[in-house]
Amino acid sequence: MRTEKIYASNENHPGYGAGDGDTERYEYKCPCGKGKIVEEHDNIPGFREHDVWIECEECSKKYKLDTSKGVRSWEIVEI
Repeated sequence: MRTEKIYASNENHPGYGAGDGDTERYEYKCPCGKGKIVEEHDNIPGFREHDVWIECEECSKKYKLDTSKGVRSWEIVEI
């Protein structure tokens, strides 16, 4: 399952000598509504990282993130 997006940002980054890039951050409601799910993407040459995590103690105990289809296509599933 996916949850409702509550925040999005995209910022340009001058890079670290290998060219310009950008960083993306998206936040989604967690299932209980007390925390959030955070998705970040660093699209900077030489520093390409993509991550997603749950920022909620309650939901972290009940759910996990399935990223088998890629970080951008995550789904939250019951443990």
